[in-house]
Amino acid sequence: MAAPIPFMLVETVNNLYRYFGFDDSGIGENAVFQEPRMSRQNPNKCDLCFPLIPLGGCDAQVPGVLLFPEHRNFKVKINVEKVKEELPVVSEGWVIPVVSCSTSSNTLCILLDHANAFQNTISQILSESLKPSRLPCFEKVIGVSEDASLNDSGGADLTQLRTRLAFKSLCNVFSSLGYKIKTEGSDTLEGTSTPKYHICYKSVCPEKGAEQSLVHCGAVLDVASGVKANDICARDYYRLKKLLFENVAQERDTIQGNSSHSEILAEAEVAAELLGVKLHDHVSVSLSSSSDNVGIARGATFFLYNHVRLSCIRKKFEQEVECGNYSKLPDVSEVDFGLLSQNEEWELLLLTLQFSYWLVNCVRSKGKISLHPILVGMDKLCRVFSVYYRRVRVLTEPRPHLLPVMYARLYLLQSLERILGVGLSIFNMKPLDYM
Repeated sequence: MAAPIPFMLVETVNNLYRYFGFDDSGIGENAVFQEPRMSRQNPNKCDLCFPLIPLGGCDAQVPGVLLFPEHRNFKVKINVEKVKEELPVVSEGWVIPVVSCSTSSNTLCILLDHANAFQNTISQILSESLKPSRLPCFEKVIGVSEDASLNDSGGADLTQLRTRLAFKSLCNVFSSLGYKIKTEGSDTLEGTSTPKYHICYKSVCPEKGAEQSLVHCGAVLDVASGVKANDICARDYYRLKKLLFENVAQERDTIQGNSSHSEILAEAEVAAELLGVKLHDHVSVSLSSSSDNVGIARGATFFLYNHVRLSCIRKKFEQEVECGNYSKLPDVSEVDFGLLSQNEEWELLLLTLQFSYWLVNCVRSKGKISLHPILVGMDKLCRVFSVYYRRVRVLTEPRPHLLPVMYARLYLLQSLERILGVGLSIFNMKPLDYM
């Protein structure tokens, strides 16, 4: 399930730094975007936090480390009172305008236009016509290769399986960002400025080209012994996970041991388990046959469970429309998103906006690549939504005064469903119809 990537938060933070006086024209392809500090304590007063270094009077310095960590020494001098007065006016033409600025404990607090942010973000995610955004610092073409010894054979060990899964998911990340990927014939890219990566489970890899950055995948260890898990192959590990899910399903009498569901859950759980830490680090897994090692409230199963919740809400609404109990959703441009006043609703939008940061943080240059930021972000999103799902009834009675807020919530949840679907597809996790 593809969806446009909302890079509006990146653009907004860039606009803020340009306004402060930071000239980013010299930023090269090695620049790393860092997720900005988001304030969730009081969403009515502050959304973005920028640390201030007081200089006396109204003057202060804003460090650039929030946007580009490697530019740690960059600081720009600002007049705080002038910024507080001017920024809301200057930002009126931005994709997400600033409503107000304030200061608290040597921090510049930026309050964004929530209704505008909801409207623009949801419209972009649900628009089929928009293309995924590209990282501005990278070339259009990306070269990614893997060891010839890696294949889809079930006889591979778990470390080789981890490397293979990392290769596939990394290609999906670049694809989601709109890049054209060259996985074969890397020699045609030699001598060009195109970023080139080679993924391998060996710290010294003879197949790596001279111009390629090595992405090293750490070994998979048996948590019980602490040594490399050589006693089980990929095929048998998938079988073990599938059996565990079938046993849990039979115990709970939920999916009645559905074999296809258990297989999907097993594949998703293995991907999240092996890619859930930094790639160059070792990862420990349990080879035990105990059902305690799987569950709905953890890992990929938790992602799939909440994706089912989201799709069920959408499908239930569509069924009610067909039965004549609800009218169709109005156009997104006609929805009043200012009615979304719950803290979880704004937090869900912030997490949706940060999805682009999770992707960007996966593809750091010079081999510093990992995939766990996406999994960590998906876990945050699912946990906030899970609280919201239990607390808020989205589908209400079809009374005229209740419909506007229901429409706004349905659009928000549809955008969440699509973003979560993109996250699942990056790790080749197949969505389920029910759980």
